Amino acid sequence: MIEKIIFFTVLILFLIVLDFYIWSAFKVNISSHPFLKYVFWLVTLLTVVFMYYPAINTNMTLYPGYMVIIFGFMFTIILTKFIMAVPLIIDDIIRLFRYLYQLIFVTQSTPNGHAISRFEFLKNTALTLGAILLSVLSYGILVGRYNFKKHFVTLGLESYPKSRKPLRIIQISDLHLGSFQNKEQLSKAVKLVNEEAPDFIFFTGDLVNNYPSEASPYVSILSHLTAKHGKFAVLGNHDYSDYIGLDTSTPEGQKKWNDNLNEIKDIFKTSGFDLLLNEHRTVSVSGVEINIVGVENWGEGRFSKYGDLDKAMANTKKNVPTFLLSHDPTHWHHKVLSHPQHIDLQMAGHTHGMQFGIEVDQFKWSPAKWRYKHWAGLYQKGKSYLYVNRGIGHIGYPGRVGIMPEITVVDIQSA
Repeated sequence: MIEKIIFFTVLILFLIVLDFYIWSAFKVNISSHPFLKYVFWLVTLLTVVFMYYPAINTNMTLYPGYMVIIFGFMFTIILTKFIMAVPLIIDDIIRLFRYLYQLIFVTQSTPNGHAISRFEFLKNTALTLGAILLSVLSYGILVGRYNFKKHFVTLGLESYPKSRKPLRIIQISDLHLGSFQNKEQLSKAVKLVNEEAPDFIFFTGDLVNNYPSEASPYVSILSHLTAKHGKFAVLGNHDYSDYIGLDTSTPEGQKKWNDNLNEIKDIFKTSGFDLLLNEHRTVSVSGVEINIVGVENWGEGRFSKYGDLDKAMANTKKNVPTFLLSHDPTHWHHKVLSHPQHIDLQMAGHTHGMQFGIEVDQFKWSPAKWRYKHWAGLYQKGKSYLYVNRGIGHIGYPGRVGIMPEITVVDIQSA
């Protein structure tokens, strides 16, 4: 608790310094409009108040919906100020060199006593960048986060019989129900899934942010998801309550961790999902046998590694279509491609496409590409495929810009 308060205090002090820096650049312009002056410092005050909320709130189980929106706008305002500061810093560096040059080489003082004015161009650049970013991120919160998009993919597999009609799979991922905060919009997403009449629905992890209770209000809605031959799910890194500070080295901490995990399992069961925990199911669809394999989370670097692919693949049917549900796409190039048993398709999520980027026709870009080799869409190596779902929910920034919440529709047919 004390550590959290210290952290947020240091962060808030830094942000206050940032506010004074921006104020110093624009105070002449703002002071002539008293209303803008009061708005500027009111926003600073509200930022301080709401940033202390997570520091002093000991029950972070579920934020009210309005708090998610408020935190989103606080994040937007803070990021906007950071971006605005960049051209101002460039301006100050230039002013410093101009001042030093004048001090050293110009013997006659200027009428202003060596005062160096700011470049209006860079001031205007700061304002323009701030206005654009504030507008775009606000749009992402108000509209983008529930702007569900379907992505249609057709895959030809050699292991799929030529005489059979295509198999339709719907993938959804990363609901993050602790942030979703809208039953009506989740019902809309469920309707969009059901209208595709899928053979299977695969959910690839991160049902919640941290606590099972985040999902409780949505169980009845999730139970309305329908698929002809079953709904299957795996856990993501956020589904284990690993980020709430439980000390699992103590009996009490381990018990709480186990209780949370068991509650998550119950929620999946109540919602009608078959939760695969390092195991598989062999399902027959119109005489075609299919392996559906699910592993617990396995992630590169600091992410949890509960997944056991060998255990999950043990005794799977040979030479039949094999689909792997594994939350983290890094699992594919680290473990899946080198596995002795062939896996036709891994379906993953986790990255969210960073919830920010550009997608126009075949072109896609996001800061996520700097962190993940495979961050959104379809990837292929040899006869193996990876599909990374962009997520249907959100966490952190409660919005979507360019990278919309995704419902994936995959049609499997013979190669």
